[in-house]
Amino acid sequence: MARVPDGALTSALPLPLPPLLRLSPQIRQRIYFYLGLASWDGRPFRFNLHAGQYKLRHGQSMIELRFVPDPNSFHGLLISCRTLHDEATALLYSANQFILYYSDPPAHPSHPTSLRPLHTLHTLTAPTLLFLSNLKIVLHEASCHQLTELDGIKNCCLEGCEDYDRGLSRCKQRHGGLHPPPLLSPASAGDDDDKLAAAHAVLREWHSAAARLCHVAPRRLALSLVCDIDPQHPRAIDIANSVVAPIRLLPPLRECSIRLAKTTDSRLQQLAQDTVIYACRIPTPSPNPPSSASTTLATLPRELRIRILEYTDLVTPRRQVAWSRHDRAYVIYHFRWDSDDPWTQPDELRANQFSQCWRDRSFHGGPFTNGCFCRRRHAAFSLECKCWAPPSALFLVCRTLYEDAQFVFFSSNCFIIHDYKPSPPWEVPLLGQCRWEDEPVSAYPYPYERLAASEFLRDMVPRSSLAHLRFLELAFPPYRPHSWPETQHPAMQDWWTVVDWLRDKINPAGLTLRLIVTDVTYGAPNSYRRTISMKEGDTVMTAYMDLLRPLTRLADHGLSRFYAHFHFYPWSWTEGLRDRRMDENDPLLAERQALKKRAEQYVMGPRYGNLYANGREEPKESDWYWMYCPYY
Repeated sequence: MARVPDGALTSALPLPLPPLLRLSPQIRQRIYFYLGLASWDGRPFRFNLHAGQYKLRHGQSMIELRFVPDPNSFHGLLISCRTLHDEATALLYSANQFILYYSDPPAHPSHPTSLRPLHTLHTLTAPTLLFLSNLKIVLHEASCHQLTELDGIKNCCLEGCEDYDRGLSRCKQRHGGLHPPPLLSPASAGDDDDKLAAAHAVLREWHSAAARLCHVAPRRLALSLVCDIDPQHPRAIDIANSVVAPIRLLPPLRECSIRLAKTTDSRLQQLAQDTVIYACRIPTPSPNPPSSASTTLATLPRELRIRILEYTDLVTPRRQVAWSRHDRAYVIYHFRWDSDDPWTQPDELRANQFSQCWRDRSFHGGPFTNGCFCRRRHAAFSLECKCWAPPSALFLVCRTLYEDAQFVFFSSNCFIIHDYKPSPPWEVPLLGQCRWEDEPVSAYPYPYERLAASEFLRDMVPRSSLAHLRFLELAFPPYRPHSWPETQHPAMQDWWTVVDWLRDKINPAGLTLRLIVTDVTYGAPNSYRRTISMKEGDTVMTAYMDLLRPLTRLADHGLSRFYAHFHFYPWSWTEGLRDRRMDENDPLLAERQALKKRAEQYVMGPRYGNLYANGREEPKESDWYWMYCPYY
């Protein structure tokens, strides 16, 4: 008999399993959790894929609202054996989010950026891609998609971060180099040919990388794509079409979010919406027009049409709409109501989903924010964005629906007209030239020839819809004593004219009017808090009377109800009261209540008693009121 070599017999015997594989799958999974392949609470970790590695961007913290594990702690599992590799890969790619940037910002000389992160997709095998469940690709970003969220800066699309020096300084400090101008923007370096060449370079790499995503499992992947383009460029639509083209070739996606511009643009937003709907294979209504014999909304009785329209976005979640002369757009404001607060009402919790959609995942126990894909702020579309936007489609169908929509919109909502910028709420108008230090100068003359309320009633509300108004809240900032328009100022003269013009166009018996003057907020410049004299307090009181005096004509004409709130008590910053308000919670409450009563009696006259007769109460304050009025 031939002698068997020693090594041959050994190799023929089955090798013992590694110790880790002798454990049950449940125990191995718990080990994977301890190593950081996935989180215990089910909230995904966010990993930045760069040149085949899992790591965060240079110079940024590993902390993003919570601990993010070091990939080196589980890298050994991925190269140990096929069985452990398959298990670890399946868990890693199915339980976490991965981000790919077209290129890293030039953050530091020791951090070269010659490697393109998009090439990482070519290194992922087809079996690995089958487990991929959450991928975000940033081709070019102008804001909102920084990797970490530190120091309370959740999102650069918060107005004020880039519009004001203080916010801009913080943004540069936290996100320096990460937010370049949009593609094809005039602010970008080079001539138009160079900008187009740079855009096509991005598209070539994106198309090449996107070809790998054809291996993803149907209905498994949630894909987010960011490519901020300058919507004003003549080639913006062509570039945007090329950006979204690869997505239409992918298998059906579980979720899809696309952003094509930092600013809003109807054409780019429609392109993003159409792409998302196709990528998720969402059924769309048949394009065939209904036959002449079929029943349409316009053919229904008006009573039914009105009831149906009340369930559309013509009625905001909290029945409140704000308008400012600075952005000249309808917006809604409200706090993020806490579900754990026993005083929170159901309608307040419901309203959370219709504002600031980018916060929904980072608050109340959800995973981190995916960046801003809000259609209210950007040329973007995401199925998760339910933010209320001013309705438009129902006004364009036909004259019948236009009139019905106008009636529902203006009669079902309370309209808050104010003179603040949309954000930040602590910015006091007319003080843009003020420094934060104390200044001796305090007079900034009122620069407008019309009040914001006058512009809204004259220019924004169709004349035929003025009679539909049911609740108007006119809010004024706490201007400095000599910044209020004087009696002979063009703005105040125009206010008298507008009130006279309104008397036969509104329905006074169905209208409630509330006038608010806010107080100084905590973020106001120090110069705004300087001591004023009693004479300057008298100047503020004169301005209040100039606002109230024309309203007596509306009351004489049958105004239903009138309420006043003067949080800025005219003499609150005089020497004696200024020190008191710093020591007590609300030392001016009695004075403000007395001023409120006198103002309401002055406007309503003998009918003042009807405001509070038989236990009647004033309607609760608006969400805007709680945001812009100080908490004392």
